[in-house]
Amino acid sequence: MEQNHHHHQNSSTGQPPGLHAAVPPQNGGNGTPFSFQSSAPPMQGGGGMPPGYPPQNGPSKGNGKQRPKRRYTSFIITILVLLIVAAAGVWGVSQLRENRVKAEIAPYDSVYADNIFINDISISGLTPEQALSKVSSEMLQRVNSWNLALTYEGWTYYTLNYPSLGIDYSQHQIYSFLNEAWALTHTGDVFQRQQALKDRSTSPYHAYTTKKEFDEAALDQILQQIAASIYREASDAVLVQFRPDDSNPFVIQAEQSGRAIDVEATKTRILEMAGAGVGGTFELQPIMSYPAVKKEDIEKTVALRGEAITSISKDSTENRINNIRVAFSKINGTILEPGRKFSFNDVVGPRTLKTGFFEAYEQVSGNLVIGVGGGICQASTTLYQAALLSNLQILDRDIHSKPVMYTEKGQDATVFLSRDHEIDFVFKNTTPGRIYITASVMKGSSSKNLISKIRFYGEALEEGTVYRLHSVEDEVLKSEEIVYIPDKYQQYTVYEDETKLAQKAVDGYLVSTYLRKYVNGNLLEEKLVSRDRYNPTPAQYWQGTTKR
Repeated sequence: MEQNHHHHQNSSTGQPPGLHAAVPPQNGGNGTPFSFQSSAPPMQGGGGMPPGYPPQNGPSKGNGKQRPKRRYTSFIITILVLLIVAAAGVWGVSQLRENRVKAEIAPYDSVYADNIFINDISISGLTPEQALSKVSSEMLQRVNSWNLALTYEGWTYYTLNYPSLGIDYSQHQIYSFLNEAWALTHTGDVFQRQQALKDRSTSPYHAYTTKKEFDEAALDQILQQIAASIYREASDAVLVQFRPDDSNPFVIQAEQSGRAIDVEATKTRILEMAGAGVGGTFELQPIMSYPAVKKEDIEKTVALRGEAITSISKDSTENRINNIRVAFSKINGTILEPGRKFSFNDVVGPRTLKTGFFEAYEQVSGNLVIGVGGGICQASTTLYQAALLSNLQILDRDIHSKPVMYTEKGQDATVFLSRDHEIDFVFKNTTPGRIYITASVMKGSSSKNLISKIRFYGEALEEGTVYRLHSVEDEVLKSEEIVYIPDKYQQYTVYEDETKLAQKAVDGYLVSTYLRKYVNGNLLEEKLVSRDRYNPTPAQYWQGTTKR
């Protein structure tokens, strides 16, 4: 672990006792008081002349005694004495001042000064042994107590602690820091120590055994592994499957947002928290990326555009119903591309026993006859209505020669296919997207009756938009004609003047059919889609063929 602290000059005399052979500080002094010695020359004999007088040439003229000492010698001695007294006074004052300072700093002789911190732990007033114990205890507690759980969406990926970041603790790490802190106020003479104590009041000492730098490589490896497990590429929603027999026929794979962990930014934030000792839970915040196509976008391309239902008569034979089922089985699941045409005869194909159809009554030229595929006109009629209600373009459509029982006049579409004759129903996909078609025979509102049902899915109509068909009988066409049918086998009549009603006259109709557009229940538009003529059928009589 990298160490970081304020550097102070270490001194062997400034180390706390017991730490790395540290010794208690020695109080420096000013040395011993000044000491002076007198070495005046011996007195000259003679006369008592005051100092300063010039010496006499030759022997004295007096009584023959030695002359007195010179006065300047006495002056020098006096000056020396005064200097010694002054020096002693100065030394005494200095000694008193030093003793006062010694007394002032004495409380800190064996303890750390005020405002001393190691790793923000105060060791002021503690002995070196106490400081070592306190810092060691708190640092050990810090190392063992911090942890940070890295979580995402309720899952804990990893729980960090200081050892996992390469940070551990031992007492040996702090010896040099304690020695250095001790030397601050236990080095130099008493006056230097006094000044150092004063400096601490305005400039607290902080030392750190770490810069709060961690083993970034270890953390980086942990985050890289987590990032790999969280990473997800953004993907668009996709239409996976069209299942026409299901109530909801579309399987859509929802879009998926992408996510990626910014390892460098995450690492920086975690290191800040570790350095500040902030633990607990760290919810990873990946950078999100978003798909271009969402599920709701796909749903708009496969929305229900139109639905048509026609009731199947209870009098319908099983063969007739089966013919509708066979036709629907060929239509069900059709996907019509934009701009493409749908031909009923092309899709359903020939109506033969080999292709799966059955014999049943069908309407041919206004008459009910047995034919293979009887009943499929109900399939084409239901398909026609679904195409109209989906607002698609009708290209080819014909009505029956007579109105049919399973739908309103003007809303039917007949089909026929043989080698020499064809009546087709054709429409075109005029939408910008695909048209998906489902067709089925199912139970109606009552379990006893059946319905034929066709749905068109594709690009959604405008919100709140629904189409409805509306037919109007413009005119009823009456027939005045009578048709006589020769009764060759005399089933009903014998003689030529005998007749028997075979079939009543059937009225014809002129019918206009409109496609109405409703938006939120309000009729906004109505357009004519067809004007149909059902010709009247004359009355038919059996007539005998034998003359009386």
